[in-house]
Amino acid sequence: MTPRDIANFAILFATLLGLVFAAVVLTKTPRADRDWKPAFSQVATFEETSPGRYRLPRLRAFSFAADGAQTPDWRAIDVNAADISEMWFFIEPFPENPLFAHSFLSFVFEDESGRRDTISVSIEARMEKGESYSALKGALRHYELMYVWSTERDILTRIAVGLDHQLYAYKLDLDPDQMRRLFDYFVRRTNDLAARPRFYNTLHSNCTNELAKAVNEAFPNALPWRRSWVFTGRSADWLYELGFIEAADNETFHMLTNRSDIRSLVHAHAAKAAFADAWRASFGGATKAGSAIKTP
Repeated sequence: MTPRDIANFAILFATLLGLVFAAVVLTKTPRADRDWKPAFSQVATFEETSPGRYRLPRLRAFSFAADGAQTPDWRAIDVNAADISEMWFFIEPFPENPLFAHSFLSFVFEDESGRRDTISVSIEARMEKGESYSALKGALRHYELMYVWSTERDILTRIAVGLDHQLYAYKLDLDPDQMRRLFDYFVRRTNDLAARPRFYNTLHSNCTNELAKAVNEAFPNALPWRRSWVFTGRSADWLYELGFIEAADNETFHMLTNRSDIRSLVHAHAAKAAFADAWRASFGGATKAGSAIKTP
């Protein structure tokens, strides 16, 4: 066999191997019946009890300790979209490369009596027992996609206390009707995903661009494609540029970010009964009117 024959054979073998690999990846089917890690074991589904009112039977409410221990807990919660008074956007930069980050949202509900509830939605790669996250695997249809609804204490203490990662909080500048409409769309997408599992994808179905897709479904073209859909660590400054994050007059994004680091606040208030209200009371910060989402 000549050197040219060997080279042609190597090219053919590599091509066939690539085609087999692509076929295996592309023919995989998302499933809901794997042996999941406890934190991903329950799929969120909303029951609409009356127009705009929902019951979430399986809200995650885990407790996370600094030594890595976690105490599982699930609870039912009833919410009224008309009671939404605030929305917050959170960023957890990846320690190894802050160009990438995990992002998620919180909804604050306050009824006529002044009673407040706060729940968070985090879009994640659903992992099985023994698995860890890999961006490469996430690009190859290895993980199912999951909308994780939890108490705010659950997700914030997992990041700031359990993992001791940086964590930034940004209050969104949206009017009440827009917040209610966005919540309804997240409920719809959560129920759709529970009925029809999909794969997570590092590039086009990750924590940040899934949030953006939901916003654009509610308000078409409100969040045009930008590199922060992939480089997720830049998503907060993108929202700031669009005017969707509350900031003081003449406050640069750098200044805003300096006061938005809440890791120490989460540590300080982690054990308090009214956790969500406690860290916010210490957060402070003057605000200005921004650019609410424009509706047709």
